[in-house]
Amino acid sequence: MGIKTFETREALKNKLHNRKLIFSENELDEVLISHNYFNLFNGLETIFLQTSSPKTYDKVKLIDFINLYQFDKEIRSILSNCLDSVEEKLKASIAYNFCKHHCVSLTDTMQYTNKSNFMNPANKESGTPTYCHYSEAYPFVNYQNQKIYQDFDKFCLFKPFFLSNLVDRNDHIDISFYLDNDYVAPSGVAVYRNSDGTYNRNIAVPFWVAIETLTFGEILRLLHYLQDDVLKDVLNDFNLPLSKRAPFLNMIDILLCLRNNCAHTTLLNRFRTEKRYRINALLIASFSLTPKNADSVLKLFDSIKILSFFTDVSALKKPLRTLKFKIYVSMGIKKGKTVYNKILARMGCGDYKKWNIDLFETKYFL
Repeated sequence: MGIKTFETREALKNKLHNRKLIFSENELDEVLISHNYFNLFNGLETIFLQTSSPKTYDKVKLIDFINLYQFDKEIRSILSNCLDSVEEKLKASIAYNFCKHHCVSLTDTMQYTNKSNFMNPANKESGTPTYCHYSEAYPFVNYQNQKIYQDFDKFCLFKPFFLSNLVDRNDHIDISFYLDNDYVAPSGVAVYRNSDGTYNRNIAVPFWVAIETLTFGEILRLLHYLQDDVLKDVLNDFNLPLSKRAPFLNMIDILLCLRNNCAHTTLLNRFRTEKRYRINALLIASFSLTPKNADSVLKLFDSIKILSFFTDVSALKKPLRTLKFKIYVSMGIKKGKTVYNKILARMGCGDYKKWNIDLFETKYFL
C-alpha cells in the first residue's frame, strides 16, 4: 500500500458515497469538519465492510460509525479515570512508605533525592548502598526494562537540579512555603539553586508534594528502584507480598501502555501493548491472558483484566450495553449481533458474556 495523498472533503464524501454509505449531506459535512477521517472511517471501516475489494457497505449508515466512535471516546474517558485512581494510590503509597523509612525528620525531608536510599538494578556489588540482589536475573532486561536497568543515575529524582526545577517549573509550589531556617540540606540530596547561581540549603519540598509532579512512567521506574523494605510496604497496600515484585511491576507496564493510549485520540478499540513489553508467565496464568505472541502483545480486554485488579471497572458496563442496543436498533438483530461481536473481538474477546464475567464478576489473585 502506497502513501496516501491529500483529499478534499468533497472527494472524501464522494468516496463514501461510492462505497454505499448512507448519510445526509449536511450531517456528513459537519462530521468531516469535526472529526479525523482516518480515525472515524479508516479506523473503523473493517467492522462494517461487506466487501474489501472494492470497499463497499451494505445498509450501513453514518450514525453507525458515529455510535462506535462515541463508544470509543466514552470507554477511553472511563479507563482514564480508572487509571487516575490507580496512579493516585501508587503515589500516595510510595510517598508514605518511603518517608516512613527515610524522611521522618526535618533534616531528612529531601532524602528521596539521595541515590543511596534506592536500589540500582545494575549494581551487583553486595554490601554497597544501592546493591540489587535481583541484578543477575533482572526481569525483561533486554526488553521494556533495559533503560530502567542501565540508566539508574539518570532518573529524574537524582538529577543535580531536581529541586530547583521542581520549584521553578511548578507554580503551585511556593518557595516561601518551603523555606525553613531549621532545615539545612545534608550531603547527598538535591539543593535549591537560585537564579543567580547561588545555593539555598534551607529549602526542602516533601516527597508527598514532589511525587505529584511525576509522570506515570516515572512512577513505574521509581517502583523498580525502591529498596525491598519500602517496596514490601507498598505491595502490602495492594495486598501483595514482596515475592510478587516482578508480576506487580509487569502489571504497571501494561497500565502504562494503556495510559499512554488513553492520553491520545487514537482509537482505543485497536489498542495493543507494544511488542517490546514482555508479559510475565504468572500474569498470563493468573489472569487467563491470551497474548498475540507467546509472551507479548495484549489487546484491550486482557489489559482491562489487569486494571480490574487495582480498581473497579464496572463503569464500562453501561457503554458496552448501550452500544449493543444502538447497533441492534440501527442494523437489526442478526446483522447487529455480527457487527457487535466483531467490535468485541477486535478489543480481545468476541463474547459479550465473558466481558461481564471476566471484567465485572471475577476477582483475580496472584
